Parts: sequence; structure tokens; C-alpha cells
Amino acid sequence: MMSSAPPPASQDTDQRPGASPTDSRRRHDRINLSCPVQVQIKGGLERQGLVQDLSLQGLSLITARPIEPGSRCLLQFDLPLPGGIRQVALPAKAVYSSYTGPGAFRIGMLFMALAPEDQAAVRDMLG
Repeated sequence: MMSSAPPPASQDTDQRPGASPTDSRRRHDRINLSCPVQVQIKGGLERQGLVQDLSLQGLSLITARPIEPGSRCLLQFDLPLPGGIRQVALPAKAVYSSYTGPGAFRIGMLFMALAPEDQAAVRDMLG
């Protein structure tokens, strides 16, 4: 089942009980990031995609085919840090999948138990 897209990356999150649907769902600042990502979906499927934005909690990406919400994945991409490129492999779970146009789906990913060094790399990227 496809769900609606998240609010724009510039908005903050409001998860208060009773918050209206127009309130943002995000709790962490995000940065725009455009880089290729390989998505390994539990069960052996793979997708190629493009990261759109990144936060401490997760990221969004674009793929040519949907990824079912709830799917556990491994996201592999190069994180461009001030000191150089760092290859990361981050466990994540798909939380939404939205059709954005012909051959394009925006997928929201929530990170799952990042290793301390990966969490530090994401934090460094966010400034």
C-alpha cells in the first residue's frame, strides 16, 4: 500500500498527541543529499536508487520500483564527509513508498541500530 509523501525537508517534526495531519512528522533536521544508493531488501531483492535527503533517523530515496513499507533493507552508499568519502552500509526499514511519477517512487527509510561509527559519520555529515 502506498502512502503520502512526507513534508518538505525544511520542516520540523511534530509528533504531539492530537497533532493535525498538516503538522510535520519529522523529529530531526535533514540535509539535501544526492548520491547513488544500493538497496538490498531482506529476501534477496535489490534496487538501485538515489538518496534525496538524510537525517540522524533516516533518509529518503528515489527508486524505479516501490519497496513495501515494513521491508528491512541494507542501504549502501558513499557518504561525502569533509575529510573524504566514507562507504557506509546502514540497516533500515522502509516506512513509506510514494509514487512520484512514471518509474519513480519516493521511499522513506528509518535507520535501525546503526553502529556507533556509522552514526558518527551521519552526524558529521549533518554538521
